[in-house]
Amino acid sequence: MLREKSLLLAILLVLVMVLVMACGQETVDEPDEPDEVEVAEETTDEDEEPAEPMELVMGLGSDATNLDPRYATDVASANIMNLVYAGLLDWDMDTMEITPYVAREIEIPDDTTYIFHLHEGIKFHDGVELTAHDVKYTYDCLRDPDFGGANLAFYTPIEEIIVHDDYTVEFQLSEPNAPFIYYLAPGIIPQHIAEQEDDDFFIANPVGAGPYIFTEWVPNDYIVLEVFDDYFKGKPTIDTIRFRPMPEVTTRLVELETGGVHLVDGVPPEDVDRLDADPDVIVTFPPGTGFNYFTYHQERAPFNDVRVRQAIAYGIDMETLVNHVFYGQREVAYTPIIPSSWAHNPNVRKFGHEPDKARELLSDAGYPDGLAFELSLSEGEINRETTEIVQHQLGQIGVDVSLYEQEWGAFLDDVLNSDFEMITLGWSGQTDPDRGVYRQFHSTGGHNWHRFSNARVDELLDLAATNTDQDIRQQKYFEIQEILAEEQPYTYISYYVTIAAHRPELQNYVGRCGYFYTRALKDAVLVQP
Repeated sequence: MLREKSLLLAILLVLVMVLVMACGQETVDEPDEPDEVEVAEETTDEDEEPAEPMELVMGLGSDATNLDPRYATDVASANIMNLVYAGLLDWDMDTMEITPYVAREIEIPDDTTYIFHLHEGIKFHDGVELTAHDVKYTYDCLRDPDFGGANLAFYTPIEEIIVHDDYTVEFQLSEPNAPFIYYLAPGIIPQHIAEQEDDDFFIANPVGAGPYIFTEWVPNDYIVLEVFDDYFKGKPTIDTIRFRPMPEVTTRLVELETGGVHLVDGVPPEDVDRLDADPDVIVTFPPGTGFNYFTYHQERAPFNDVRVRQAIAYGIDMETLVNHVFYGQREVAYTPIIPSSWAHNPNVRKFGHEPDKARELLSDAGYPDGLAFELSLSEGEINRETTEIVQHQLGQIGVDVSLYEQEWGAFLDDVLNSDFEMITLGWSGQTDPDRGVYRQFHSTGGHNWHRFSNARVDELLDLAATNTDQDIRQQKYFEIQEILAEEQPYTYISYYVTIAAHRPELQNYVGRCGYFYTRALKDAVLVQP
């Protein structure tokens, strides 16, 4: 009888597999949960004092600017939002592949249909359950041109969002879009709060379903998060996280070495050896996902002339600059798609240091006696050192560069309003190659603050996004990078190599690059030193 039952079970299993295959659906499931282990309850003495709450302190290079995931784009804000909000999907930090988060399962029955099945019982920080209606509300905002979200271009492929029930939501696309699924990580907004408040409410009052609750923000002083007891993936062990903006890297490192902070979000290469020799500091080197660069306002003279942009590229000795500022620990960048990507083109035109060529191009562009302009930067020692070197080098070709340094918030306001001549910035969080180029270089891109416009680049970016064949997409991205190398809307500096540092009492933590720096804190442990 047992053998007959086993045979019947085997037959049923085969039938189920055949039916699933016949449906022709691609399904992405959440990784298996570990088996639950029964743990005996601990007994405590009635008179024993409860343990003191554990507070982790992190030193940030700049203060956050906007804590609404529909608007925010900067790394400092992402450090906070990573812990306050929960997104529909998430990224695996080791592979940068998509994983479920609020969604427990993804169905992709065809190349324009995505169906998400949500976990039941997820609570926002106010105790209200997160449902498919909140997902629809969040993405309806993101794809609404009148709403003014930062990343509209990511969500224009969405034709319709359909709520089937409280835990099932379907996205219908107007056409195939290969990178679309990579853009479903922003935190889900609680509809019931959003509809009662102004559009800018969450900028300074974030409410999500992530592992930590926002409690206080004193601008340029600190931001405090408290653990969320009902976090659906399990309560984190660290009770409180305090973020302290410290623009000067020297200050951050002194605080780290003396125990004033447990974690900092960036270490200069010249300090690695000293910190590595300190038994009270752990230095790690997580791979980067971006680059830093110079860019120019390309609708204004003199940078509306490609010869001027090329002259600047020839006038900077980038190899010397990168080796000096980053102590040989970074590679000079030439394209906006990082070398680890399958879409990176290593054969684009590279501008070496050729001062005579730079002077010739300036003369051809109508500036035989040189020119003058302002280079804007956010405060910080690395930015300051980098721009001072460039100021000196460009002075050798008759270019008079004045430096305009601002605190991060004011600097970012000018960037968002395209109120600059030349700036230096960074870009992080590159997963699909589309993320590295579309927003910055498509004429309608939400981050095209430098006002670059090229009809062929627009065409190629659209083709690369709407084609699901990776070989064809690679061809398009290769050509895009070749055009950008010639046009020089960006003069690239280096590809990121993140150097992270933390105290040994912060355990089970792996430092990550820029945009993802704080994600691992939800699984970290803080012990008494």
